[in-house]
Amino acid sequence: MRQAYVILNQRSGSSGQDDGVAPRVIDRLRASGFDASVLVVRSGAELHDAVRVAAEGDAELIVAGGGDGTICSVASALTGTGKVLGVLPLGTFNFFARRLNIPLDFEQALEVLVSGKDASLHVGEVNGHVFLNNASIGLYPAVLQHRESTYRQLGRSRPAAYLSTALVLLQPPAFLNLRLTADGVPLSRRTPLLFVGANAAQLETFAIPGAGCIDRGRLAAYITRPLGALGLSRLAVRAFFRGLYGAQELEVVCAHELHVEMRPRRIRVAIDGEIRVLATPLTFRWRSQPLRVICGAPPELPSESGTGPNETASDQRDIRAGRP
Repeated sequence: MRQAYVILNQRSGSSGQDDGVAPRVIDRLRASGFDASVLVVRSGAELHDAVRVAAEGDAELIVAGGGDGTICSVASALTGTGKVLGVLPLGTFNFFARRLNIPLDFEQALEVLVSGKDASLHVGEVNGHVFLNNASIGLYPAVLQHRESTYRQLGRSRPAAYLSTALVLLQPPAFLNLRLTADGVPLSRRTPLLFVGANAAQLETFAIPGAGCIDRGRLAAYITRPLGALGLSRLAVRAFFRGLYGAQELEVVCAHELHVEMRPRRIRVAIDGEIRVLATPLTFRWRSQPLRVICGAPPELPSESGTGPNETASDQRDIRAGRP
């Protein structure tokens, strides 16, 4: 029998709410010819140990059940190993599952796990740390830090996430003075937020321009103009209700590699919903080694040419030039 190793994060949005999740996963995998074992983790340390065991073990299929942060932790250890990542979306937003065309319904996601397609994807990295959806500095790590506090009080949910974002935006933002190099082109910017996206599905969900960057094999980097609390709040409201196409407050830069220098020697970086403290400078790029995944339908792979689903050729020229 083929071997499968399943990691379920008890802290993720819905995985801890149903004690029957682990038995259902085992039953479905064994019915499909897998010798499956499941480990339920309840802390970051337990997750780290489980990921290490999975990466070093004999199982070819490693299943991550949880939110995007959990899945990113598992993917980081599997990229380039030849092991296959299976995804059970049990988090709050589940953006990576959307990229892989995996249903958010648990039973349907189980069906994809045992009958889906095997594909290879390139993933982003910042200073060697993998990200599947995004990595950012400035305002967004502050939002995530406040979000965890809100979750402890109200539970994990989208309304709680939106509330924590609103509360952070009401505070005067801190500004970063950045010296950037995007594919060899120097840029200097003062901004409260640098956000680098690698998942076109996430960008399209919030109607954010730049999905065409990723379709062409580039990362989409977003630099917010030096706005105060009121300007950032207005931008957030626009993003929620209308999307950000045409927003003059947002600069979008397409790049294969983005090098970022700044004064702090260490800085908090939000990586797929989890905060890490990394040494500067920062280098964002695509990781050369692919990640093997099980997906519901073959995801669209980046290409070097062509127009993204919501962009014209003129839009692409503007984005490459670093204009919104």
